[in-house]
Amino acid sequence: MNLYARTCHALVGRSLVCLLGLLVAPLLASAESKTSESSSSKPTPAGAEVNHDQDTYDEDIDPEEANAALASEAPSSPDTTAARQPVSFRWPGEEFYYSVRINGAEAMRAGIRVGQVRYHNERPYVPISGTAQSTGFFHSIYPLDDRANTFFDPSTYRPWRSEKFFDEKGQQRTYNVDYLHDKFVARIERIRDDGSMRFSAPIPDTTHDMLTWMYEMRDHEKLEIGQKLSVYLYDGWLLSRLDLIVVAREDVYTPMGWFKAWKIDFSREVLRSRAGQRKRGDKAPVEPILELRQAAKHTGSLWLSRDENHLPIKVSINTLLGIGEAVLIKYKPANSKP
Repeated sequence: MNLYARTCHALVGRSLVCLLGLLVAPLLASAESKTSESSSSKPTPAGAEVNHDQDTYDEDIDPEEANAALASEAPSSPDTTAARQPVSFRWPGEEFYYSVRINGAEAMRAGIRVGQVRYHNERPYVPISGTAQSTGFFHSIYPLDDRANTFFDPSTYRPWRSEKFFDEKGQQRTYNVDYLHDKFVARIERIRDDGSMRFSAPIPDTTHDMLTWMYEMRDHEKLEIGQKLSVYLYDGWLLSRLDLIVVAREDVYTPMGWFKAWKIDFSREVLRSRAGQRKRGDKAPVEPILELRQAAKHTGSLWLSRDENHLPIKVSINTLLGIGEAVLIKYKPANSKP
């Protein structure tokens, strides 16, 4: 793979479809993640159950209990049931559209759409979707058409289920992840052209996916210089910790005009997780043990508007070929329609 193609893959990573929620983490997802995946797993027959070494595991929980938890916690698809009671969520109906550029040349267009509050088994959730398509010269080098759906709890912003569909350079992959936060576990189905695998991964109980963490950050009433935030991210391949710090107030120009913004620098560490040790006779779930797998070496900056909505207006990532950035080009405000 030549340098340009490697950089394209690093930018798209496991999908720029997750832009800004989508955007920061996938831009950080470097080519070695795909190499790690391909080298650590052989083609597997469809439907096979897999226990990865230290990164994922089959947790010792009752299958019926796990299935019941999945049925009650994670909607398998969007539900059109009308809301039973009013639920507080600030951004229903919000839409973002971005131009993704490498050294100033447009490489992709990406979008994020947020749905209305819905219900599954009497529990509220919000659907959010993202798309990304390559454009121009980039499309001739690294064509992609990626999509993502996530269903999250509007009170915590944490995901119940995520579905990622990647079509990149003729290769297709699907990742379906159900998050059982109270059990410190994620259950993953990975589908590729050569087969499928199902496996489990130990995760912190505050874990987000690439789309949801941004909403928790935006919900902060007040940001200030020096403020720090760390979030765990998992989408079915690598567990990461994203460390962020507010560093400056800046005015940022976009095709929508000027924004007063907070500049937030970030870095990512890739982690290895394994099941925590239970005391003898204790069946209560325990937090996983986290170890550093790859030190932070990818850096970038994120700009959020300084108004109460903290709109994600721009992100910039250092790449092998220079600067990769995504800039807001269109925004539809949230609404209160049912």
